[in-house]
Amino acid sequence: MKNQFIKAVHLRVGTSDVTDSLIKYIKEGLAPLGVNLLCLEFNPGYNYRCYPELANGTFGRGDAKKVAAAAKEAGIEIVPLFMCLGHQGWRFERNSLLKVYPEFDETPHIAEDLDPEKISGEEFYCRSWCASNDDVYKYVFPMMDEIMEDFGASCLHVGMDEVFLLAEDTCPRCKGKSRPELFARTVNILHNHIVKERDWQMMMWADRLNHADAFGYHMWEGDKLGTWPAADMIPTDIILTDWHYDMNEEGFAGIGALIEKGFTVLPAGWRDLKQTKFLLDEALKHAKAAKGDGRLAGMMITCWSMASDELLGKMLDILKSGKQDEENADERGIASSVLYVTEKL
Repeated sequence: MKNQFIKAVHLRVGTSDVTDSLIKYIKEGLAPLGVNLLCLEFNPGYNYRCYPELANGTFGRGDAKKVAAAAKEAGIEIVPLFMCLGHQGWRFERNSLLKVYPEFDETPHIAEDLDPEKISGEEFYCRSWCASNDDVYKYVFPMMDEIMEDFGASCLHVGMDEVFLLAEDTCPRCKGKSRPELFARTVNILHNHIVKERDWQMMMWADRLNHADAFGYHMWEGDKLGTWPAADMIPTDIILTDWHYDMNEEGFAGIGALIEKGFTVLPAGWRDLKQTKFLLDEALKHAKAAKGDGRLAGMMITCWSMASDELLGKMLDILKSGKQDEENADERGIASSVLYVTEKL
């Protein structure tokens, strides 16, 4: 990842039946375009050997080795993504970690069977693990290590996006504690294991480090709850994947601000080609104007639909066609954004 722009793609994977399609997508779709980083999100969709009770997917070691070999041959680095702190389940549902070990749930009093149609994401989005219960790392670290070793990877993405449930008054361990200090403490614990102990590179989403009001960001791409000061409490050798999926007339000055703090920033777009073009232009502009030791790493295009034979096949056809589509914000928009970014960087 050194001395060249990162041209990155993100995919969510949970089942082994997509392994062959994924390898084909890598070889015939991503490699010819010069994509050099593939971020694969498994948590919790991985067939863990260290804690079988936490396995919630059929994709496992054998599949990882096949995909890693294909990626290496194509000159693509695999970066596994293991979701930390937030996103411990979807909406009210708990993931396998919190189901099996409910003592790690930051909001155990919230029932799983609530109606998501009656309670907005602003009121309750999805669960977090308790940032003050360090026993969680007895399970988190072995799962991380297993995925990294299975892929032979050297960089791990830890998620950390959209963390809203933090320092909750209903949590006896976290009540009264500082949001930014708790967030930064979690990042630093992860960094100590990943970087200092394992000598791997660490990535994380940047949204909780963006001061939403200062940059004109909404509550999802930036923080409005007071977590953002954590940006000054964590190591700057973490690569920040700074996602923005909507147009913003005020631009994305937060990219330059993070670079000036010393971070390497990897902006991330999604399925709207027009927005992808705008975001890349903004990133290049703010990186050029920024003063500091950090830099713009390149760009990532994310895909939040679970990988399937059908989805990968559709995107592969678009990548092979080379045709960019500004009108459709679906798999056509995702593939078009990949085409645009790999052409421009």
